Amino acid sequence: MGVEGCGKCLKYLVFVFNLLFFISGIGILATGAVLAKEQGGYGTLLPSIPLASAANLLIATGVIVVIVAFCGCVGAYKENPCLLLTFFMFLLLIFILELAAGIVGFIYRSDVEQYVSTDLMVGLSKYNTTNEEGLTTAWDKLQDIEKCCGVNNFTDWGNTTLYGNMNSVPPSCCMGDDNTENCGNGVLLQRMPNVYTKGCKDALKDDFSKYLYQIGAIGIAIGLFQILGMVFAMILYKKIREQGEYA
Repeated sequence: MGVEGCGKCLKYLVFVFNLLFFISGIGILATGAVLAKEQGGYGTLLPSIPLASAANLLIATGVIVVIVAFCGCVGAYKENPCLLLTFFMFLLLIFILELAAGIVGFIYRSDVEQYVSTDLMVGLSKYNTTNEEGLTTAWDKLQDIEKCCGVNNFTDWGNTTLYGNMNSVPPSCCMGDDNTENCGNGVLLQRMPNVYTKGCKDALKDDFSKYLYQIGAIGIAIGLFQILGMVFAMILYKKIREQGEYA
């Protein structure tokens, strides 16, 4: 026999809660996918910071939310104490991990810029080399989308050999419609090169700052959902167990 009275109301409350949680997970996943397409895989440029890509973080969060919410929905609808307890434990574990990640990120936040600079400089030296097609594409998309060139500025490309010389930049650095295949050849010798002068490190920092607020807001919202979900799931779990004992 299913739960009755307040227990029945609580059952549907937990179900609706998890249904909304499930839908929000799909929304987060979709946002991450769109962002990944826009960013063009910037994570390839930052191997020291695998979760620095907002897109990767949102996709991972969305997948976890969808799976956990599904367990909660089924557990509430079927009045399955095992699934409800699993749902509760998953939420508690994720909440603890999120809290730990937030604390670690806050403590080491000052080191992020150094990791970004180091990774970008290493990636710059591997541009257009054998077996580095993904990194090359990521650099081109980064420079084209962010309207930037090099790490600190466009002269960083003078440390690499492009077009057979050390005075050139990739076509993705060229401004406006002047991004033909050879537009960056020898431009570092020109007084007024028609290329973006802003470094990509600053562009990425601006991006991270912008997405940090979005991720923080999403994280706070998810945290509140998790706390409410744990409370409702545990109350319903106890109601089902109590009813089973007295049945």
